[in-house]
Amino acid sequence: MNYDEKMNAYLKMLQEATGMDEAAGSAARAGKTEEAAVKYRKAAALYATSAEYLLELMENADASDQAEYQQSIDRLIAVSAQMKELAAAVATRKGKPENTSAKGGDAKIPQEYDEEEQARFEPAAEAPQTGFGEIVGLNEAKQIVTDEIINPLIYEDVYHKFKRGNRGGLLLFGPPGGGKTMMARAIAAESHMAFFPVRCSDIVGRYFGEAEKRVRALFQAAREATNAVIFMDEAEALACRRGGNSTVMNRLVPELLSQMDGFERFSGHIIVIFATNRPYDLDPAFLRPGRLATHCYIALPDYEIRLALLKKQILSRPCEEGINIEAFARATERFSCADLVNMVEKGCLLPINREILARKQGNPEANEKLTEADLKTALKRVHPSVEMEEIHRLEKWMKQMGIAFKPAA
Repeated sequence: MNYDEKMNAYLKMLQEATGMDEAAGSAARAGKTEEAAVKYRKAAALYATSAEYLLELMENADASDQAEYQQSIDRLIAVSAQMKELAAAVATRKGKPENTSAKGGDAKIPQEYDEEEQARFEPAAEAPQTGFGEIVGLNEAKQIVTDEIINPLIYEDVYHKFKRGNRGGLLLFGPPGGGKTMMARAIAAESHMAFFPVRCSDIVGRYFGEAEKRVRALFQAAREATNAVIFMDEAEALACRRGGNSTVMNRLVPELLSQMDGFERFSGHIIVIFATNRPYDLDPAFLRPGRLATHCYIALPDYEIRLALLKKQILSRPCEEGINIEAFARATERFSCADLVNMVEKGCLLPINREILARKQGNPEANEKLTEADLKTALKRVHPSVEMEEIHRLEKWMKQMGIAFKPAA
């Protein structure tokens, strides 16, 4: 087989492996232990075969990609071993795991936590107030989100007429500080839905099985809200590729997938939004149609967006007239939105300190303003927080996924 044929064979085998893995997890949760054990063993064999296929592909890969191939191979071997362990564990497990201690005085394995202690999830106390009108730029991203996520909820009858519905969740990805969290909050505001912001620490606990139960509790709370947005920031921490030594993550990913697959049987509307700076670290099973079907790149701001954002940030504060904002927009190439806000805030410290000093010296009427000189001083003190290497890695991933993008300069 040539390289393309080998790659297709590898991807097909990996898809079979993840499918069998998910089926095993579903059987285990349903209490079908014998069926789950058989499926876990099959998944182990499929993951091992996938590793063999990838090893053959690595022989013809560029030298610069060798390390990445090897990392993937190691991950597949590790997850294959994990599947074998799960097969053995589920075949012998009856009810809750017992609190036992290993030979040699090792620490006891914590018991599964009580149902009464299960975490409760509630939507944010205050509904998000930030709509699309408050977000500077990102017009293409707003249009994608409107077409794929918001309009199918608001104009459901029109989409139903054309046999087109909400096709699943949303993946917001891009370099840090680009506005992914603000975009998620705007989606909740625009669609008038309850907003459930979730962090890794909200899900991962210290007891066996706790993370999976917290995921179920989260999605149950969203269903009770009828219409809800579940927002998982830094999603790679919760939905990372299965493998390695983290048994928690290897159980958590199938549970997340199972919950996301249950929406078609639900009468309300739930939007799951993942935000990440590292989409290439997500488990591939999340990226298939029906799950995170819509992929939206939140890139670094271009000149027009930087200009609009700087105008908004500077002119909303006491400032002198005639500041050359265009010059600052040109001088801040590769700055993220967060970097731009940080620059203006650092600049504001200078007039703040001048006014405080004047008051201490007996001038309560002092009325300092932000000046162009203050901003120039601040610009010398801040630098872009995003490395071009990080941008190029994102672009490489988008190319592999067939996602259109404008390459960074």
